[in-house]
Amino acid sequence: MKREFSTAAAWSAAAAWMEQAAAALIFLVIARIIGVESFGIASMAFAFLFLGEFLVRDTITEAIIERETLEDGRLEATFFALTGVALAIMVALIGVAQLVAHLYGQPSVAPLLTTVSPAVLMIGLGGVSTALLRRRMEYKTLAIRTIVGVTVGGLVGIAMALNGYGAWSLVGQRLAELGLNSVLAILGARWWPRRLPIRAELGLIRGLGPRVLKLRTWTLVVNQTPTVMLGIFADPRAAGLFAFSARLIEIVIKVSVRVIQGVAQSAIAELRRKTGRTSGFFLDLTELSAFAGFVSLTGLAMVAFPLTRVLLGPEWDTAGQIIPFLCVAGAAMALTATQEAYLLALDRVDGYLGVIAIEAVLGVILIGFASSFGAVAAAAAVALRAMLVLPFCTRAALAPEAIPARGFVHALASPAIVAIAMGLVVALWRLFALGRIGDITYLALAVLIGMAMALIAVVGFMPATFARLKSYVRA
Repeated sequence: MKREFSTAAAWSAAAAWMEQAAAALIFLVIARIIGVESFGIASMAFAFLFLGEFLVRDTITEAIIERETLEDGRLEATFFALTGVALAIMVALIGVAQLVAHLYGQPSVAPLLTTVSPAVLMIGLGGVSTALLRRRMEYKTLAIRTIVGVTVGGLVGIAMALNGYGAWSLVGQRLAELGLNSVLAILGARWWPRRLPIRAELGLIRGLGPRVLKLRTWTLVVNQTPTVMLGIFADPRAAGLFAFSARLIEIVIKVSVRVIQGVAQSAIAELRRKTGRTSGFFLDLTELSAFAGFVSLTGLAMVAFPLTRVLLGPEWDTAGQIIPFLCVAGAAMALTATQEAYLLALDRVDGYLGVIAIEAVLGVILIGFASSFGAVAAAAAVALRAMLVLPFCTRAALAPEAIPARGFVHALASPAIVAIAMGLVVALWRLFALGRIGDITYLALAVLIGMAMALIAVVGFMPATFARLKSYVRA
């Protein structure tokens, strides 16, 4: 299984790195052209769009990956159920667009949300095909689809931004990217329903799928609460600064942790079908996720300012104060992402689902209160929420196979030591060099110093961890 996982992870990593490199460039170009306020208004509309997208992306299709065998009619039943849900959500988004605009006090949000709502239906139409590719571990096909989609969507968005479309540039980008992704997934999986499901077959989608739908709903509430609360209690500028910072964190997590999580669920499900025991593999993946997440996010936190100024100019300086708090939340997400993939592969998400629901409610309270003080205070509330909930998420993840807590802590020890050592060295460099040399020179040397320190810490002081990392690379 290590070889299968490593090969799939390599394709997933290649896709993620190429996708996020293109996405980051496109994202920065569009943000710089349209400005903070337009970016914030689009983000306020997208907060509700993403709720709809999450309800159809990787929800009731998860059973296609988890099941030992695919019963006759499951694919057709899942496709029509998912398409129906997507269509209903699209209509609902159109229906509430004016209400959402009134809630924000921004009339321009309504037409943006109405126009971009078909993105949900596009995801629904390609959902079964994407799940089939994941079940077959055809990550090469998924990689090609992802890269082509983000590139074409980005070109559309940049062209619109250069022609003065402002916030509408992000709408065009989203529709072009998701529409092409859906078409390429269907072509890659070589599957399309050829008949309507009978009533008995519709019953096959019960079980894991509806629970995942609940999980995605609560997760989306967790993720979008800050943007919504800042839109209500602050202003579009605060929402835009936070949305930009959160997107930067998302890019870092996607090229590090999500590479592992995306393959982990398929690999763990396959291992469970073959051996019935997956706890050791889960702890290995936890260590890999922690190493990737802790090191990359610590590095980003240390250079957040002046990185934002170099990339976008002084108008975005406040993002440099927001990003370190979101890196703390991202470090917790590096662990919970792998935990979620593990529990989905085992079909044991009930306890975890309860914790995420509590996190969503807690976030509304904490972030709603903090948002009236601005985007930095909201980011601090996000970090606090993540750290309060992490122990309970971990407890839910360790329960199915009775994994001892000390095993989990041991898996985190090496990544934490490496990240702390790297962070201290970069902090000393910051104290010595920031403001004394050019920002670009400072950033370039900070990245090189951080990478060198992380490598020295792993190779010199943690040979067992280094050997484990190499074993996955060799595989």
